[in-house]
Amino acid sequence: MMKRNDSWKIAFLSLLGLVIVSIVVVFMLFQRYFPEVEEHHFSPKEPVEEEATFLIQTNKSRLNAFLSLKIEEDASDIPYIVELIDDRVQFRSAFRVLGQEVPVTINFLPSVAPNGDLLLEVTTFSLGILQLPVDQVMQLLSNWLELAEWIVIYPSEKMVEVKVTEIEVDETDSMKFRFVTFDLDQDRIELEMIFK
Repeated sequence: MMKRNDSWKIAFLSLLGLVIVSIVVVFMLFQRYFPEVEEHHFSPKEPVEEEATFLIQTNKSRLNAFLSLKIEEDASDIPYIVELIDDRVQFRSAFRVLGQEVPVTINFLPSVAPNGDLLLEVTTFSLGILQLPVDQVMQLLSNWLELAEWIVIYPSEKMVEVKVTEIEVDETDSMKFRFVTFDLDQDRIELEMIFK
């Protein structure tokens, strides 16, 4: 009778030992193959820039389509168009003189400022068939027109600066734009979209 009780105890203790050894082995394997995460796990391998930059490439045709859509949304009392033609940017509108609509055409040569803003040098300003002195007309326009804060007219330099770097795109001011290339001869326009 004693042997039956002893064999039951031996079997129970053997089984208990096997369970304990199995738990220890599983725990050790878990520790080895699933170590606790360390702080460097979430650190970037390479230095992180202060801003995320994405390059946007387009051409004259696509930018003209975009400008046309924006002008349609504007719903201005005075009809106008801004168009990229050959190597220049052209603004066309009309001015009422003695009850007659007279065409106004301004031609600009574009370039990119070192900070990414767009510089538009005025090459010609015509009212009908008359070529008007650019600096004097620009002085009149700067006094007469109410432009957005990010468009600045410099009459003596015959220049208009489009400060794309200062345009507020969203309320948080975390997204900005800057031009990289504005080459109309090569039909290559590139700008960066920057997230800070």
